[in-house]
Amino acid sequence: MTLNSISDQARAYALQVASHRIKTTLNTLTAEVASGEVADVGLRLQGNTRTLGDIEGRISTIQQFQRNGAEAAHQLEAMQNLFEGVRKNTTDLGLSLGTDPFIGNNVTARTTEASAAFETVIQRLNGADSNRFLLSGDASTTAPLSPASEILDALQVATAGATTADDVFQVVSDWFDAPVGGGGFLDAAYHGTVGTIQRIAVSETITIGIDTTAAAPAVRDLLKGLASAALLDRGVLAGQPDEQGQLLEQGGLQMMAADSRLLNEMSRIGMNQQSAERARTGNASALATLTVARNEIRSADPFETAAALKEVQAQLESLYTVTARLSNLKLVDYLR
Repeated sequence: MTLNSISDQARAYALQVASHRIKTTLNTLTAEVASGEVADVGLRLQGNTRTLGDIEGRISTIQQFQRNGAEAAHQLEAMQNLFEGVRKNTTDLGLSLGTDPFIGNNVTARTTEASAAFETVIQRLNGADSNRFLLSGDASTTAPLSPASEILDALQVATAGATTADDVFQVVSDWFDAPVGGGGFLDAAYHGTVGTIQRIAVSETITIGIDTTAAAPAVRDLLKGLASAALLDRGVLAGQPDEQGQLLEQGGLQMMAADSRLLNEMSRIGMNQQSAERARTGNASALATLTVARNEIRSADPFETAAALKEVQAQLESLYTVTARLSNLKLVDYLR
């Protein structure tokens, strides 16, 4: 009769291997119960993971769209707040300058008010959010406008030969309207980009185009009126109270007309905000659908997992029982 024997050391090693295998399986099943997902997706799908890869790829893409949309919405909201602040400083001032029949009797006070408002508006237009200037176009690390004092210095030089309110207003208007290379606002005061559109993809079908800058016609029209009135604080038309009053009135009327254009610019920004919100809603719906599909593929059957876990526990208990019995064997007992 052939006898097969195994040494104590080999038996111990075999028991150790079996114990490690069972414990590994136990840990895997425990993790599946806790997470609700299978540990080996490839095995579940028999190696055909293309569909799952496509789903996870789309989820990653849409999540990036959501981040883009959140950033765009934040930027657009900051721009709206910026222009709201500008209008608070100019709407009432423009109305009072343009409609006050006795403005010539209070030139000094109104001039000082216009000069302070011009300073404040320039500071607002140079507003930044998250270390990015809002109205500089693609040059978001550069403040869009020169300081108010430098702009008024340039206008004071440009209007040095003007002797009437009409002449001063025309020079100021031409200076703000001058194209690039014309020596006006775009060359001397504006430091952002011109004619560029910041495009932000916020969904698979929606891309937002942001092109509002401090060089926008609506902004320049507003600055024309405000700067015309503020120039009187620099001594323009000195000794001519009637002409000074007329220039204040022209500046006020220009500001009133520009306010409606500024509202149109804000409306364009609002349309982009609506697009960003519509994209966010669509993305959220798509993410929910894709997440459900992914979870169905990756999810572990709780009943099957629980049954397998119970079986492995039984195997581990049996192994411990066998190990305990083998550890109690004695040579004397074997020889009896």
